[in-house]
Amino acid sequence: MFSLNRTIIISLLCLLACSCNPSDDERVEITKTRELGRFAPKPILGLNFKERVGLQEAKQDNSQTSSVAFFVKLIGPKDTVDSEIENFNLFCNSIKIGEGNPPFAWVKPESWKDEKQSSMRVANFSFGPNSLGECYFTVLPGGGGGLLANVNRWRKQMSLNDLDLSEVNDLPDRQFLLGVGKFLELEGSFKSVGSTDIREGYKMIGIILPELQITGGK
Repeated sequence: MFSLNRTIIISLLCLLACSCNPSDDERVEITKTRELGRFAPKPILGLNFKERVGLQEAKQDNSQTSSVAFFVKLIGPKDTVDSEIENFNLFCNSIKIGEGNPPFAWVKPESWKDEKQSSMRVANFSFGPNSLGECYFTVLPGGGGGLLANVNRWRKQMSLNDLDLSEVNDLPDRQFLLGVGKFLELEGSFKSVGSTDIREGYKMIGIILPELQITGGK
């Protein structure tokens, strides 16, 4: 029985090998060539957090200017968010450039709960009934895509239509950290990035400070 099965398997493998071998008529000669593109310049290694996001000059021979964007967002059921406005302002006003990695310091409102930090959330908190409210602080090198794109990304999360540049420029200013950002206050149906879950009756408030120019010299 084993010998018979082995004979059948060998026969099938031979048939497959023959069927996969193209005939001369099916062969196509490749004559065109192209050069490989360069995906990215050689990375600069050994930078600390401040140097990566442009808050501190990296020790290089030439001066350089880089952009860094700051975001702080509070979101949750409307009633929950409305009850946390004072804490939101306390947190935003307390954020300072400090030491450590990441190099920021802040005051956490007493009723807020610390959540796990990530590369996208330098500070991350939850609050309110069932911890449905959340607030987080984000720092992105490279400007984060610009003011218009980020405002409309937040509006899309709340199922709202896009604004044009003049409408975005008319948004209220808000002093934040190293500059003046735009303050947003949105109400609608919230859907987080990558999720299909839609949460009705939500509210989002936040500050976007994009493309802050940080210049370093020798």
